[in-house]
Amino acid sequence: QQREPSLPAWETMKFIALSALLSLATADVYMHNPRGSNDRNCERNANRNNGNRLFDSQNNAAGGYACPRAVGDETTQNEDGIATFGGGITQDKKIYYYEGSVLPIEWTNQHGCGPNSKVNCEIIVQYMCEDTADPQVNNFWPWSQQKWGPNDAGQGNKAGEQAFRSNTNIASPRDGIPRDANDAATDTIPNNVESATPNTKETRRFGMHENYDYYDRCSHTERNKGLYTADQRMRRNDQRATRQNPNGNRNGYECPEERDYYPWWHPTPWIDVAVLTNEGPSKPCTGVTTTNGEYVCTGDGTLAEMHTNRCAYYLSNSQNKHKKGFCDAPSSGTATTKTDSQAWKQRKWYNNQADCEANGMEWKEISHDDILNGIDYPICGQTSFSRVNHLGNSMDDANIDASNYLADGTPQNNGQNVYLPESNNANRFVWTIPTIPTAKNGDANYFQAGMEEAYKSCTLRLRYNISTSDFPQWPADAMESESGWANAMVDHNNNTNLNRNKDDDPNTPLIQDPYIYTGAGDSATTGSQFVSLAVNTNQYGRTFQDRSYKFAIKKRPTSTSCDNPNDDLACRMADSPKIEVPGNNRIFNLNVRGKRGNIVQTYPSVEYDFVPNRLKLDTNNFVHFQWTGSDYNPRRGCNNGEGGPPDPNTFYTSANANKNSRADRSNIIFMNTMAENVPMDMLGVQSQDDISSNFDTAVTMSMSAIKANVPCGTNNDANMEDCYRAVQRLPDFNQQSDGGSLILRRDRKCLTEEELDQIKNKNERENHPLNCAKLNAKPYPYFDGGLMKMTQAGKYAYFGSRNNNFSNRDQTGIMCVRNGDGSGCEDVDGVLQDQNNGVTTAAIRSKSFCNDEASDYSKGNNFGAASCITLDESILEAETQASTQADNDKIGDGNEEPCDTIIFFFQQATLEEKIGLAIALLFVGMGSAWGGYYTYNRIQARQNAGKKFAGNKKWKNAPAQDML
Repeated sequence: QQREPSLPAWETMKFIALSALLSLATADVYMHNPRGSNDRNCERNANRNNGNRLFDSQNNAAGGYACPRAVGDETTQNEDGIATFGGGITQDKKIYYYEGSVLPIEWTNQHGCGPNSKVNCEIIVQYMCEDTADPQVNNFWPWSQQKWGPNDAGQGNKAGEQAFRSNTNIASPRDGIPRDANDAATDTIPNNVESATPNTKETRRFGMHENYDYYDRCSHTERNKGLYTADQRMRRNDQRATRQNPNGNRNGYECPEERDYYPWWHPTPWIDVAVLTNEGPSKPCTGVTTTNGEYVCTGDGTLAEMHTNRCAYYLSNSQNKHKKGFCDAPSSGTATTKTDSQAWKQRKWYNNQADCEANGMEWKEISHDDILNGIDYPICGQTSFSRVNHLGNSMDDANIDASNYLADGTPQNNGQNVYLPESNNANRFVWTIPTIPTAKNGDANYFQAGMEEAYKSCTLRLRYNISTSDFPQWPADAMESESGWANAMVDHNNNTNLNRNKDDDPNTPLIQDPYIYTGAGDSATTGSQFVSLAVNTNQYGRTFQDRSYKFAIKKRPTSTSCDNPNDDLACRMADSPKIEVPGNNRIFNLNVRGKRGNIVQTYPSVEYDFVPNRLKLDTNNFVHFQWTGSDYNPRRGCNNGEGGPPDPNTFYTSANANKNSRADRSNIIFMNTMAENVPMDMLGVQSQDDISSNFDTAVTMSMSAIKANVPCGTNNDANMEDCYRAVQRLPDFNQQSDGGSLILRRDRKCLTEEELDQIKNKNERENHPLNCAKLNAKPYPYFDGGLMKMTQAGKYAYFGSRNNNFSNRDQTGIMCVRNGDGSGCEDVDGVLQDQNNGVTTAAIRSKSFCNDEASDYSKGNNFGAASCITLDESILEAETQASTQADNDKIGDGNEEPCDTIIFFFQQATLEEKIGLAIALLFVGMGSAWGGYYTYNRIQARQNAGKKFAGNKKWKNAPAQDML
């Protein structure tokens, strides 16, 4: 029985096949920008500690990025991202995006997607912020006992309030904060109200996305028994049990039934951003309308270009605009009317309107659009082609660039991917950050602290839903009419019935690990041939997911935005201009993805790179340079990870600096072309000796040198000064002036070139916390480079000086600002390219101290170890072999010792050393044998002491009577 398109999505009874469900064949999905946690937090291990912490990812434990913070407790950085220093100075270290700015969401998925004939695939992108995660109004969620309202005497003590927030401590969404430097804060939140409320240091350790009330409702509401569950045994009556999770295992406060099916039939805190499907149209579907009782896509293009039944189905059932229903106690009753009922206690609370009302309860409906202004339909479009068994790039540009459309779907630049070339890149959806919504009818009670406060705490969710074509999984109104599956969706009628012959049930499309007969056999006596299939029916289709750490959405900066000189934000530096960005000027976020380590150590995450690393722009566009990392990575060094600060960080001494570090740091320096690996001339002089001792003169010369070679360059002197400060901030991380850093390092300056060269140990030198050349004086992995306005056309290449390590990892990018007629940024084979002159114009440089690694066989030196020019010109005669580096790739928390080796030194020993070792081992062996023999005899003597025949063996030959 299928619902009519005009009926609400919840209009399905508990024994009727529910709408389309992406019931959603093993494959992982990892989000790289923003940083996906894969259920990690602050563990230092190569593998995550707890896959049940916040959500069920079903991904490999090696995936995900560590928490975006410096090591320490909530004083170091609290849930709001605020770092507290002495003298009352605080800094915000949480990633944020301006409303209306453009953010590339990037991920890799393992089992293919797009128009790939091997798989059916959907990508669901959603976000939630504090106003829906921990709502203040009473009528948004099924009322819990503590939020039962109105706020009269005898009613819930949280009526009209957020149920879980504790004063300034955010309850949801929250990442969880370590109690101290040794804590990972990776425990699963206990299933009680007390743990959900962050009113102590211990409860603030727990992460929470969906809240306790949401899970409480899920765990008491009867599961949808109209669903196809194959031959899986459902071990619970409630919505915790699904085909993918038949035991109803708990992952934070996530509801398993909602996780596994989209669109779901009850309210959720998630707001839909995009639904990408292999059944998507050639142009995005950005809305729906009803024509002759059928939902039809709207957008930019003809009906044939922008409509598919699949997209129309998804948008018409999105909670953004479409009401979702739930059963609750009647408004005239009390909360205990529900919680004391047998249906609630037996975890069979009513999941449909008919049963709800028949039992005297009240059926309620709600959509996000009912309560908020500015909630639009999600975008529905095609997924990009990617191959199976592959965590890499997609091959075409099918992914939707939402930056080319206004909120109402109006196309910009003909709806083409003209800003982010996408011929060969990671799977990507380019999200235009939403405008912070407002409450309908100006309802000040919706979120009394204000929606700007609510949008300081948001998280992003990406679900990867895959299925095979072994059986149909969509209802008729989600299929094209010519499809043979149009009226064939599997439901509860196709589940294995134990009363029938389960091995040959014609209604069941798949059974667990079946035997399939393939032939009559070799002869009449050998029997038929058959094979055994690897079929796990709880994985045909399957849902994977990843989620970001918290981020904020902020209003665009205005002339009054920059008001705190102690902040380390770019627009709040004491000498920085106040920036205002008109609403019609686009802002593009330029971030960094990846983590410390080589390509094997980071897998299935990725090495450092910029996102996007190719960007086409127009004059008057803005780029927001901003990124974050973590100081909780496994220890990586010896060409696999550069720089510090050390762990633990002493901020100004070399203690711990000889150990491999954990920290992520990245910067940007402009260079002449992408084929080079050194900065462009930033000083305007011929040699170091020509640098003026007068600061103002040096600044003037530097501005003159860069003016024609940076995208913000201009002949307007005042604007050029602004440009110069923005460009200078990107390479240095503001290390010399960062007020928080100066407090921690007790006002000590960065080490000079001469002071660095006096440190002869390479690891100690490169990890020293005052080595600003390696960005080590920045005590936090977060950096806000601020906004840069594009003012002159041209191609501008850039790289990260710390992590770009040619032949090991590439961290380079290019932005191209078009001419007024749109020319100047043409693609080459679909990729924005730079010229390759084959000649490097070197900037001013000075040689650092050289450590001869090639001759040091006590350390791993098989990966391009340096050999230093000295006066010793001796030529080697004997055969040599490199010492292999001991890469601790997938276990533990990395190698503490720099360039540790796994090759025993015997391979490099001289003949005399080998003879000496052999003699020494001989004596050790003889001594060990004698010691063992001596110890054995001593023990035997003690045990036989006082016995008649102790030590006398003559009794063996004595007559029997002598023995009596």
